[in-house]
Amino acid sequence: MRILFLTGRLPYPPDRGDRLRAYHFLRILSQAHQITLLSFIGDARETAHIGPLRPFCEDIQLVHRGQLQSVMSAGLNVWRPLPLQSLYYRSTVMQGAVDKVLTRQHFDVIYVHLFRMAQFVAGRTRPYRILDLTDAISNEIERSLPYRDRKWRLIYRLELPRIRRYEREMARQFDETWLISEAERQQVMQGDADDRVLVVPNGVDYARFHPGAWRTNDPRLIFVGHMSVFHNVDAAAYLVNEILPRIRAVVPSARLDLVGAEPAAEVQRLETTRGVRVLGHVADLNAALNDAAVFVAPLRFAAGVQNKVLEAMAVALPVVTTTYVNNGLGAEDGRHLLIADEPAAFAEAVCRLLQDAKLRQTLGRNGRDFVRQHYRWESVLERLELIEQQRLHS
Repeated sequence: MRILFLTGRLPYPPDRGDRLRAYHFLRILSQAHQITLLSFIGDARETAHIGPLRPFCEDIQLVHRGQLQSVMSAGLNVWRPLPLQSLYYRSTVMQGAVDKVLTRQHFDVIYVHLFRMAQFVAGRTRPYRILDLTDAISNEIERSLPYRDRKWRLIYRLELPRIRRYEREMARQFDETWLISEAERQQVMQGDADDRVLVVPNGVDYARFHPGAWRTNDPRLIFVGHMSVFHNVDAAAYLVNEILPRIRAVVPSARLDLVGAEPAAEVQRLETTRGVRVLGHVADLNAALNDAAVFVAPLRFAAGVQNKVLEAMAVALPVVTTTYVNNGLGAEDGRHLLIADEPAAFAEAVCRLLQDAKLRQTLGRNGRDFVRQHYRWESVLERLELIEQQRLHS
């Protein structure tokens, strides 16, 4: 089939959750389908990232949209009953580009990545339209409110009902809508039944993420995430300030590496804490994971499935995380990973693993088996094959 692929960000490099999903869907779908990518870029320098995407696309078209334009668009249209995130991406240039490509070329499917791009094809009835919401963003925003400052708390309290309403409205307007997990699907549907709202999970690049030849006994902890994203910044500070001191009281030699691109100033300041390194982006994440003893992910709020946890489990690295993160994963506490929600309990779980090599090995092996069984990028290709079969017989 011929697919028009709409994204709000160029899906390369795959260094954050939204880009990661779009990149791998593009990569996998290109194995059996012809794809035209139409994407916003925020800076002309992003055109340097087109090269790695060309093998997957027949055509790549870009619409430049600077931050000032986007802020002005949101401000001038704030009276509209739409989420600010949609208003931020409102663009007559992008609308024109979408209309033009759909007029000039035949497509069997339009894939729309995230609700910010839904506005450009929501009013159409053909071709077949897929909205990949990925996460219930409304749920993450609601969870994050206690941790935000007063200004952002006020803004998001106003934004939250708009997003909730828009998620459900867009799900009704598209031929089908994808969520990353059953927990996210339930959040969007709020108990309603709709067989057009489906779970299409993420996967792991198992060629890239795999166990090393040996597992270290060095009591090194690692947390990975894009370190300018609010839920990762909060988790890093929470980990260093409230959990790590409790761990080091039991295991004084324990150290923590914070890994991820573009660390915010708040994250960079954490390096002044004894035993903490802020490494930023690392060239070989698989090696960094294999050099650690335990992966720690004390996220107090986030949406969907945390890819960083899947990748850690894929290398058979034992994981300690929160109930909130595991709601998306669906793993079994004590078998595939350990779950703890309060600082003392989280520290205790980490110390158990640091002091028990056999438990680390068992948990890591079980976690790897779980991820390989449930998380495959090929799921998206299988879903498109079903759509193609249904179109042929309709």
